Amino acid sequence: MNLANPLRPDDLLEALVRIDSRNPDLSPDSPGERPVAEALAEILVSLGMETELLDVVDGHPNVVGVLPGDDHLPTFVLESHLDTVPTPPGGISVRREGSRLYGRGACDTKGSPAGMVVAAQRIARRSDPRPTVVVVGAVDEDFVMRGAQALLGQLPPVDGVVIGEPTSLGPVRAHNGFIRVRVVVHGVAAHSSRAFLGVNAIMSACRCVIALEDRLRTRLLERHHPLTGPALLTSTMIDGGIAPNVVPDLCTVWLDRRLSPGESPDAALREIDEVLGDLTAGGLHVERDEPLVALPGLETPPDHPLVVTAERLLSPATGVTYGTDASYLNGYGGMPCIVLGPGSIDQAHTVDEWIELDQVHASVDAYERLVLGAAGLEP
Repeated sequence: MNLANPLRPDDLLEALVRIDSRNPDLSPDSPGERPVAEALAEILVSLGMETELLDVVDGHPNVVGVLPGDDHLPTFVLESHLDTVPTPPGGISVRREGSRLYGRGACDTKGSPAGMVVAAQRIARRSDPRPTVVVVGAVDEDFVMRGAQALLGQLPPVDGVVIGEPTSLGPVRAHNGFIRVRVVVHGVAAHSSRAFLGVNAIMSACRCVIALEDRLRTRLLERHHPLTGPALLTSTMIDGGIAPNVVPDLCTVWLDRRLSPGESPDAALREIDEVLGDLTAGGLHVERDEPLVALPGLETPPDHPLVVTAERLLSPATGVTYGTDASYLNGYGGMPCIVLGPGSIDQAHTVDEWIELDQVHASVDAYERLVLGAAGLEP
């Protein structure tokens, strides 16, 4: 096991940020996650971890590295995603300025695997008993989370998962789920000078949006979770028409439905379908596509060892409105999860993304102490 030279989390972070891993579904000119996955796998192998590259989709692999521990102690997963969102025109210069590192992915979320890997190296150097630690780099979080979905069949039985996302090193035990779904509204084309011969699909789509808002808004606001706020439904994109002088015969609307922890994606879709069904009965020709993604939220009980330990060592656990890979790992896989990582969500996806390097260094201690503490051990 190569433990003679401790890794520096800031150097590891910079090396990962310099590897382009923009999600290829969002940036078709990107090489995708494979180059950064291979780099991470090489590092994990150098630490003596049993490491695999496991293909998920189109040759884009998850990385799973296992540091074996004592059989009587728990198994914990340190998971973060490897893909990033697109860069702005001209890209983002990877550079250090003062205490910050700039570059796409510096905050969301390559600071997390940098801290996790160094924490795993520290745990590997223990002469005392240690838990089994699984370090995971997942693909496709920034699109539809296919990497997390694949992990349901790629991970061993585990006792808890720490999801790396920018939380300013504050533990998160609850977050919203989400559905992204397209509604298709049909009309009848006509020349706009004889618009009375047509059925305007854009006008029908507007009626659809207003009906969804009127029927569901109050109901959703009442589903207010104390840590994550209300359930939400937002019309986010609309597309219709082919020319300024043609009555449009087709219009599509994308809906973003944010689910409070405990809400079922199937039940949320049934609510939408009820409104659309009434519109259809009233004469509109409305169809709903299968969702692009439909994921439940996260809520880990406050008495779980990961939560108890995180609150003892760090700060009270909170909730956030965005989603993470925990939607699959917890929502469908039943794995207890908390979300924890360096950096602020305010810097994620920005035009000049950055992270405080002090937080990246601090994340090493946080991950190490959290895993050991939840296993009943001291650092």
